[in-house]
Amino acid sequence: MPEDFTPLTDDCHSLGFSGRFADIAALNAGDPGQLRPVMDELTRHRLLRAEPRDRKVALVIGGNGFVGAHLVARLSREPGIEKVIATARANADGKPRERFEETVSLYQVPGVNRDKVHFLDADPTQPMFGLPSDHYHQLAERVDLIFNSASSSDYATSYIDLRADWVGSLLRVLQFAMDTKPKHVTYMGSLSGSLYQTPADFRRPDSWWYSGYAQMKWVNGELLTWLGREGVLPVTLCESPYVLGSTDVGLDPGLHYSWWRVVEIAKSIGMIWRGPGMNYIPVDVLADVLTVNAMSDAPKPTLVPCNTEPYSNELLAELLDIDVVDWDDFTAEAHRLIPSRHLGTLLSSNIDSLIRTANRTPALLPDGYDTTWSDNLRLHELYLRNIPFHDLARRRRSTDTALSA
Repeated sequence: MPEDFTPLTDDCHSLGFSGRFADIAALNAGDPGQLRPVMDELTRHRLLRAEPRDRKVALVIGGNGFVGAHLVARLSREPGIEKVIATARANADGKPRERFEETVSLYQVPGVNRDKVHFLDADPTQPMFGLPSDHYHQLAERVDLIFNSASSSDYATSYIDLRADWVGSLLRVLQFAMDTKPKHVTYMGSLSGSLYQTPADFRRPDSWWYSGYAQMKWVNGELLTWLGREGVLPVTLCESPYVLGSTDVGLDPGLHYSWWRVVEIAKSIGMIWRGPGMNYIPVDVLADVLTVNAMSDAPKPTLVPCNTEPYSNELLAELLDIDVVDWDDFTAEAHRLIPSRHLGTLLSSNIDSLIRTANRTPALLPDGYDTTWSDNLRLHELYLRNIPFHDLARRRRSTDTALSA
């Protein structure tokens, strides 16, 4: 065993790092090299000697979420898939099946082949997913494909507070993928991690954009990138932009997304800044991309599913019937008209600059993938019809009118 072989968590004993806090050292230095994992030699030899992988049983971790439910539905329609096991945590709101059905109803998820779908009360933040040992090992023997779409979406929590659950949960999933037989792992990353470009970015105060969540996605993404280069365990990092509604229904979490809250501000003040539109991916296309890639003989280690045709904020201005102005004018008017409690840290960074940084990463899809879905005008017309925007500036405008009368 190499001297520098130190697991980040005891629940993933097959991967070692330069130290138990290698992830924190990597964040402090802005150095992804410190996240390079070393695989235990016995595990490496066992994986290299394994039989060619099957693609019959898929495990979706976080199967009750927005992305997870669409992915379960898409996998259940895949002819080569015999069983889809969807995990969720039972809570006061219901059992895994009930929570899945609530999501299916809320977002009008079509085409679920329920004969193929099985539900499991499991928690990736717990050792062995909170399962009895024999159940865990039986599951490890049966599963061929893993799709990890479970994660925190709390932008107000620090990396330290997210670390144990959401870096630890990825490591538990990777250990599960190495146990008994090798399993292909697809992990839902985020292009928010790409905002960390220089050491200075890692020293920024937390905000909606430079957040503990984004740091967690950066750590997990860099770790998986190293594993993908090694090629021993088949992994795919899906560096996703914002996941918006499906191409047919157009429903997504709406104002839970910081992006739609920024658009709400633009609609309220009657202007948006001049610049590129934010890259995005419809949720049904994302589920299809992940399925097609995982079912291929040679899955890509990295996917960047997003609109293949760029667009500008002029499109949003046209659809919302608002003006297009410079960024400085937009922020000045937002701060003048919108009460500060609605702005929070949304405008604490130059969003135009952030979008330009995130959009530098070009679309990366399975070879030959059909991109006729990428119609920015049609999709944004659909999305904007489904967002219940509020007029955040109405009260301030009413006050200004009264004072001038």
